[in-house]
Amino acid sequence: MDTISALTSLGMSPQEAGVYLACFKLGGSSATVIAKEAGMQRTAVYPILKTLAEKGLVTIYFKGSRKIFRAQRPNRISEIFSNKLETFNKLIPTIETMDKKQAQIFGLRFIESKNELEKFYEEILDEYKNKEYYIIGNTPAWENVIKEFFDKYRRDRAELNIKTKLLLSYDSKQNNPTKESLLREFKYMPEKYKFKSTIDIFKDKILIVSPDLSSLAVVIAIPAMVDIFKSVFEVIWDTTN
Repeated sequence: MDTISALTSLGMSPQEAGVYLACFKLGGSSATVIAKEAGMQRTAVYPILKTLAEKGLVTIYFKGSRKIFRAQRPNRISEIFSNKLETFNKLIPTIETMDKKQAQIFGLRFIESKNELEKFYEEILDEYKNKEYYIIGNTPAWENVIKEFFDKYRRDRAELNIKTKLLLSYDSKQNNPTKESLLREFKYMPEKYKFKSTIDIFKDKILIVSPDLSSLAVVIAIPAMVDIFKSVFEVIWDTTN
């Protein structure tokens, strides 16, 4: 995914993405200079800069009588979408109250038992051979659901050449397996970000396993939601050491 595509998948229009990148490259400039860098007319760029400022992606200040625009750094975008992710997690209990049949119409599926969850992951082994998927997770909380199964699942996943990228909670350091043979590339989130849920982000669906759910887990197969979670992951991954 190129930079423009990554930014548009986060909700920017192609024009907004182009103006943001031009603004970021210049480090702080007038609308006229930014328009020239973006290859657009100043009259078209100014309202876009105003919209980006309203979204918190661009700051405005004055240098003498000139209005100067400065793009927020990528980690600020990461924070914005992390907040959106946190907001979504808070909506999970509301989603849980929906009638199960009605939920399925909207692309939601609830996993009620450990056997169902095991079956889901076994299907992933078949579906994702020689592929990759993303994870935002808490290792201790995830393992404790069905520890023996998940220990074996990691090994089976690696044998099928399924690679994973993981953004893990800080407390995952205590028992996160680090063997390269497991084909896991991981980074730890700062300690201030505390969460117990694990979110598996696949090509066409998201799996949320959480102790806060009334069901054991929920599968979300809503394309727009999958796209935003993928983009959130990629932004956070690129801005996390």
